[in-house]
This record gives sequence, structure tokens and C-alpha cells, in this order.
Amino acid sequence: MLALLFPLMLVWPYMTEVGDGREAGLIPPEPRPVAVGETAVLAGSEWRVTGYITGFLGSSEPPPEGLEILDVGFRVTPGDEGAAELLRHSCAFRAVDDRGRSWERTHLFSLRDFGEEAGDGAYGCTTAEGETVALGREQSIILSFLVPADAVEGLRYEVTVDTSDDPERPRPEALVFEAEVLE
Repeated sequence: MLALLFPLMLVWPYMTEVGDGREAGLIPPEPRPVAVGETAVLAGSEWRVTGYITGFLGSSEPPPEGLEILDVGFRVTPGDEGAAELLRHSCAFRAVDDRGRSWERTHLFSLRDFGEEAGDGAYGCTTAEGETVALGREQSIILSFLVPADAVEGLRYEVTVDTSDDPERPRPEALVFEAEVLE
């Protein structure tokens, strides 16, 4: 009987610890994949990626040799007031590749003009004016990444949002999108 219970005695504390770590936001969530052109719901909001472009510099200096500036667009629509508040307070993005590398967004090229309506997700997902996205309103968010030129074509784009406004138990969830280049 002890031989049957011993493995459970080893695994149970580990699984409990992992679950608590995920709920507390200490362990990153496993992102759910979203195919090109598909939408998905995350923390009560509907998400889709519109695509990406490279090389848009505006009046900015070009990036260092071997690096590429890449801009990716998202559209998010909160399904209710709670979802809109979660977007406002917790929204994180990164670009990932198949080799396990990841890149956080960059603000080095933030003076480029993407239009009046585009939010930038700098401090949560909000309108361009920094206000909470209205219930049922689709908000455009454009993010910039500085990545190695050889990584551009294989990138996926991850978004993480807390599913609770409890600071002790944010319970983050994530989606990872594939995207096509915009012409």
C-alpha cells in the first residue's frame, strides 16, 4: 500500500505549489495557440492579431546592423466592464520564436506615428488617450519589437492578461498568435 501512496506523496506537494505559483502570477502561464486570422477570448475580451510590418522607421534612425524593427497590430474588444478593467491594469506582450528566444517590446522607436486611434499597451491595454476601453468597442494596439533580422519570419506574438484583479491572486492567462506580414 505504501508503494502506491509514495508517488502521490511526492507529486501532490509539487502540483499544489505549481498551482499556487500560477495563481499568484509567479509562474508564467502556458499560452494557448491562436492560428493566423483566428480570434480568441482571454480574460473576458476578444483578441485577434492583424499582422506585422518591418522597416517602418518614420523619422527615426535605423536599428543597429543585424536587427530589425517590427511592429505588430492587435485588436481587442472587452466583453464586459470587468474585462475592460482587467485590460487596463494588466496587459503584457512579447515576441517568441521556435528556438526558445523571446523579446520584450521596445520604446526606442515610440515617436513614430501609427494614427490617432492606436493604443500602445505601454501601461496596460487602453485607448490612445490612456482611458479604459469601452465595453464592446474594438481597440487597436500597435507594439514594436527590436529583433534579430533572421528571427522575423518565424515569430509568434504572446499576450498575457490577469484574470483577477486580486493583487495576491492575479491568475494570468496567455494567448500566442501567429501572424502574417502586412503588405
